[in-house]
Amino acid sequence: MSDRIGVLLSLRDDLDLVRRAERLGYESVWAAEGQGRTAFGKLERWATATDRIGLATGIVNVYSRTPAALAQAAATLDAHSGGRAILGLGVAHPGVVEGFHGTEFDRPLARMAEYVELVRRYLRGDADGFDGEFYSPDRTRFWDAFEPARAEIPIYNAALGEGNVTLTGEYADGWLPNLYPRPRFETATEWLARGADRAGRDVEGIDVAMYVLASVDDDPARARRAAAEHVAYYLREIPGYYGRVAEEAGFADEVAAIRAADSDAAAAEAVSDEFLDLVAVTGTPDEARAGLATIREMGVDLPIVRAPAGVEDEAVRRVLETFAPDRSPGESTT
Repeated sequence: MSDRIGVLLSLRDDLDLVRRAERLGYESVWAAEGQGRTAFGKLERWATATDRIGLATGIVNVYSRTPAALAQAAATLDAHSGGRAILGLGVAHPGVVEGFHGTEFDRPLARMAEYVELVRRYLRGDADGFDGEFYSPDRTRFWDAFEPARAEIPIYNAALGEGNVTLTGEYADGWLPNLYPRPRFETATEWLARGADRAGRDVEGIDVAMYVLASVDDDPARARRAAAEHVAYYLREIPGYYGRVAEEAGFADEVAAIRAADSDAAAAEAVSDEFLDLVAVTGTPDEARAGLATIREMGVDLPIVRAPAGVEDEAVRRVLETFAPDRSPGESTT
């Protein structure tokens, strides 16, 4: 079984953690953006402190930059890092797109499809113009003074719903779900295959990555509590997507209880052990590694572990050490 693994540092911008991830053999390190520091700004900085590890946006949305601006940023990062850039894209949600960026959240799937096509055209240096529904540039190539290090950069789509997962199979190099209950995973891989078939692609060539919520502690109860707080936050604060997937997996009553809770603490208490076991790996280092093995067995090519939101840096370091490919048997995780 492959030991490929990545790590999401989410909103952190810590060179020591990035260097440690590379030293421990992680394939890639992923930087979130949201409404804080730009992912590309962090990744450019990380490129100067590393030599081998892949540098991935995890994720940037397709509304806040034009395809040209995104292609410029990706190609620049790729040039500065010696060909290590990876693009994680997503449609985000109205809270970010409209509430923060102030632009209309319209036709997200059609926009994603056109966006991916245009980014690839810019990277290839296609000289012709493009007449799209959202963007109609007269040319899709950079100045002659700048030739991308690679004409192709891997593109992952952070898709959850049926239409978007199907689109991933048609257009993207990889699929990047988050907090995805395992009972829905098998069904979703059928959507992925359907999209690949539409495009005449082999679904086996699409890299199935997955953000894996990982909470590791010598006290299993404390580990589960941190993971439950993370899950409750996503279900309460991010409308639609994560709750809908959980509901479709049979947890509608639980989602309702989490959202109706009168405090964050009560919301975390409403996260059942059954649901938590379907969206996270928790417990002691040995228990967490066993959980990750189960995720690999169900068909995830590239698990991307992430510590729960809000934990101290030591918890992030514990996650890095626990799942490191270069960790020696019996090595301490402290």
